Amino acid sequence: MPVARTAVILPVGLLAVSVASILIRWCEAPALSIAAFRLVIAAATLMVLGGTQSLSHLAGLWELPARWTVLSGFFLAIHFAAWIRSLDLTSVAISVVLVSTAPFFAAIGARVFLRARPSSLLWLGLSIAFVGLVIITRSQAPGTANSLAGDLLAILGAVGGAGYMLIGRYLRPRMSNFRYILLTYSSAAVFLMAAALIVGTPLVGFSGKTYLLLLAIAWVPQLIGHSSFNWALKYLSAPLVATIMLGEPVMASILAFLLLHESLTGMQILGSVLILIGVGFAIWSETTQRERVQPAT
Repeated sequence: MPVARTAVILPVGLLAVSVASILIRWCEAPALSIAAFRLVIAAATLMVLGGTQSLSHLAGLWELPARWTVLSGFFLAIHFAAWIRSLDLTSVAISVVLVSTAPFFAAIGARVFLRARPSSLLWLGLSIAFVGLVIITRSQAPGTANSLAGDLLAILGAVGGAGYMLIGRYLRPRMSNFRYILLTYSSAAVFLMAAALIVGTPLVGFSGKTYLLLLAIAWVPQLIGHSSFNWALKYLSAPLVATIMLGEPVMASILAFLLLHESLTGMQILGSVLILIGVGFAIWSETTQRERVQPAT
């Protein structure tokens, strides 16, 4: 495993995904429009960068294992459609925290579908992080019907994110990162554009500022952020990558406090610290497990 590159790429990716909620809040467009443009722009950018290689990858979409990227794109579309809508109904802190429960669904999915057995240290990390998530959630004021709907949508986004990461864990050792993200992002873009057209969500008529924000959302959180974690799925387990991403609510809450003037309470800080401790245990569990399986020299 390229330890040095992982140590650089994952923090950069974490910072990139953490700005997504802020950019989305500034974007004056419907949630489904934002989700659709995010994936359409990302996929189009990859096609331009890949040139003729992109066309050959798209031509082989229905070959195994590439066809699994369609399902990965479907889960990714659910993730973004549900989570971005949740940001309209609840606070950034709560939305990002709840969508970050993806590690729990990923750990269960890995056990059921990939027959992976998460180590006791990973479960400990997940448990500590879960306590942190609960503390952050309960530190908020009692919710309205809208905020409850936002909370449920964020959890649905977490389920979609877990499915997306589990399939990525299966596919990344079998194909290059560029091919995987090109096919997955393109599939998600098709699903989201189809959904927007079916429900009549506007895709034109936005301000210049909004279109610039849509570009930033596609290029920073998506192409830099998500692509960094997809790259890491070749070397790290899906539950571990998802658990590292639990650092997102910490950074997003800080950014929301600084840029959107959302409150950051002592309980939220405590919950954030517990999340970081959980991330630490998750990383430790992966290191320990890899050391156990190293052949003798």
